[in-house]
Amino acid sequence: MSADRPARHILTIDLEEHFHASRFDSPMRRRYWSYFDSRVHKNTEHLLAVLARHSTKATFFTLGWLAERYPSLIRTIAASGHEIACLGYAHERVSAQTPEQFRNDIRRAKQLLEDVIGQPVRGFRAPAFSITADTTWALAIVADCGFSYDSSVLPVGFSANRLASDNRLQRLPAGPRSILEISPSTMNMLGFRVPIGGGGYLRTLNYPVLRTLFSQIESLGEPIVLYLRAWELDYEQPRMEGPLLAEFTHYLNLHKVESRLAQLLTDFSFGSVRAHVGCRDSLDDSVSADHTDESLSTAVQ
Repeated sequence: MSADRPARHILTIDLEEHFHASRFDSPMRRRYWSYFDSRVHKNTEHLLAVLARHSTKATFFTLGWLAERYPSLIRTIAASGHEIACLGYAHERVSAQTPEQFRNDIRRAKQLLEDVIGQPVRGFRAPAFSITADTTWALAIVADCGFSYDSSVLPVGFSANRLASDNRLQRLPAGPRSILEISPSTMNMLGFRVPIGGGGYLRTLNYPVLRTLFSQIESLGEPIVLYLRAWELDYEQPRMEGPLLAEFTHYLNLHKVESRLAQLLTDFSFGSVRAHVGCRDSLDDSVSADHTDESLSTAVQ
């Protein structure tokens, strides 16, 4: 798919090292980040090759920590026609930060990324989709820092506990404004929404079942929003020790990810957030939170 052709669905990549995974996070491990074996160049080159074979562009939510160390890698991704968005600087969950720490983290990352690629960075995603009903204050900071859209809210669980609605692009309150929210795809199973757009479900569900679920979303006229972490294509990555559940979920079926991605790119038309909704100047406008139920077409006109 060409860089400027509108896309039916949305493909997003979290550009991070295997040792950045939140399920293994600890103060001790963070001290050794710079000493761990970096595999992000190999993984990114592999991923770019897969996307090129399928003529597909994606949005790469990128850590400022990586942009600071490997600016040429980030420029290579952008030069290949992919969108660069922001994953924060230090891969900290929102709940682990004060509002001021969060603001400083994402501002630092946004500035680093924009300096590297020489273009505005419009999108933000919090590590581990950690903007929840308990951290709604973060959305106002995301909007205030100049981001046009957010992709940090994973609408799973029961409806009373969900910050966003299911499988539609929508605007969420962000202080005196609202911000466009682009949540990964979920599916209602017995009244409980589960995240089928990435992670363990994407790796473990039988592909015909997964294709059927995605086709149901497509039939409703809504975009499939897919997310992958760059390390998920690297089934030979060094094994980290941690809680048994963390190890199980992190390494489960990594060997299937590349073929699963190739099948999805063959069966569905994916592109970047930028290609799907367009980051026009109107997305930067301050929109009253009273209009959060507007349709996407109204929101981006």
